[in-house]
Amino acid sequence: MAEIDITLPRNREYTDISMTFAKNPVTFDIITLSGVDAVKRSIKNILMTQTGEVPFFPAYGSRIRHLLFEPMDPITSALLQSEILASIAAFEPRVKVLGLLLDFDEDGNRYQVQLTIRLLNQIQPITLSLFLSRLR
Repeated sequence: MAEIDITLPRNREYTDISMTFAKNPVTFDIITLSGVDAVKRSIKNILMTQTGEVPFFPAYGSRIRHLLFEPMDPITSALLQSEILASIAAFEPRVKVLGLLLDFDEDGNRYQVQLTIRLLNQIQPITLSLFLSRLR
């Protein structure tokens, strides 16, 4: 009778390159981000990339930039929330979104996003805060 090899999933360390493209002083290689920092950077890249901006991958990104020029009201906030959640669900399979708070600051013409996520290979929640503002 053949043996069945049952292996449990390992906790993988998520890695990504730093967007500063600085070099490591010891290895002279590009600095890498790992773990939580890599996933946070990935989420920021997804949210800040406009759909159609990446060559050969036109679906990547979000339509947040279009919504930032709409009036700051509860309807636009609801659309922003759904776009943020849909973009993360589509392009970041390593996280589960636990909560999303979106506040708009009319005087500063910006939105404050507080995203509570959990990495699939970890238990503790992580909070990511960022600002979305209009740029011309």
